[in-house]
Amino acid sequence: MRLRRGPHQPLPAEPDCAQVGAVLQAYLDDELEAPDTEAVAAHLAHCERCDIEAETVGRVIAAIGRQRPDLDAGALERLAGFVDGLADEDPQG
Repeated sequence: MRLRRGPHQPLPAEPDCAQVGAVLQAYLDDELEAPDTEAVAAHLAHCERCDIEAETVGRVIAAIGRQRPDLDAGALERLAGFVDGLADEDPQG
């Protein structure tokens, strides 16, 4: 179930939290190229905040898929907006 939208730019070797957030769902869905997958995995290994976000987003997506496999397009769009908003938040505040 896709909650994040749009293509992304290739990540730097050491992405920041915002860059990881922008590709988090693609990472969880195993849709990133190998260099980006490695960069996100390395970031998650040392950033507790992003690691918790990845775990939470993964659980939300799985729960929605189990409970509401027939979720309508409007509801998915609202959820996508919510997830996009999380990725846009400043990790410092």
